[in-house]
Amino acid sequence: EGFQAQCLMRLMEAHSVTSSLSVVGLSYGGFVAYSMVAQFPAVVEKVVIVSAAVCMEERDIVEGRFNVPSLEVAAELLLPQTPEKLKELMNMTLTKPPKFVPNCFLYDFIQAMCTEYREERKELILAIPKDRKITDIPKITQPTSIIWGDKDQVFPVEFAYRLKSHLGGNAQLVVIKNAGHAFNMEKQKEFYRHLKAFLVDSRPPTNTSANENGK
Repeated sequence: EGFQAQCLMRLMEAHSVTSSLSVVGLSYGGFVAYSMVAQFPAVVEKVVIVSAAVCMEERDIVEGRFNVPSLEVAAELLLPQTPEKLKELMNMTLTKPPKFVPNCFLYDFIQAMCTEYREERKELILAIPKDRKITDIPKITQPTSIIWGDKDQVFPVEFAYRLKSHLGGNAQLVVIKNAGHAFNMEKQKEFYRHLKAFLVDSRPPTNTSANENGK
């Protein structure tokens, strides 16, 4: 995720974005967002970590804190190759998965989203917890919002509380009720309301009259 964070920073620089940047990362994107803040603290103003177990440790897999017995099984589930596996993933990430989806739609989704660079993406999943210890995870100082679903079966909500404890007072935690890992799909309005409150509404008001007088 460190390399991907660097790639994102280069992209921002290519678009002349070099300061006052806010980053939102969901699931694996949360790991990348956190790394981006840690590597480029002078550039990032605020960060939102959504359903991303940044503070997980390698031992969490062995100690059974996840709903899968191994990373290999997790990778097979997160990169489904059959309609049956995709349905299993939907049941894990959604609190109210659709009762029926035609297999032709599921095959199309797999072809579009889970086929290209599958081995490379699997390697990314397997690398997440490798040698990971909470003592090695940097404590970012930017204002941070942690948003999680209380029924997340991919990254259980205990990891949200662990991250909040790791960051201390500069982080706020929002736990959305009756929401799973993909609450950005199921609880869109509530999710965006929290994003707006943290990223937009908390900004100091612009002094319009001062700007006009300076013209």
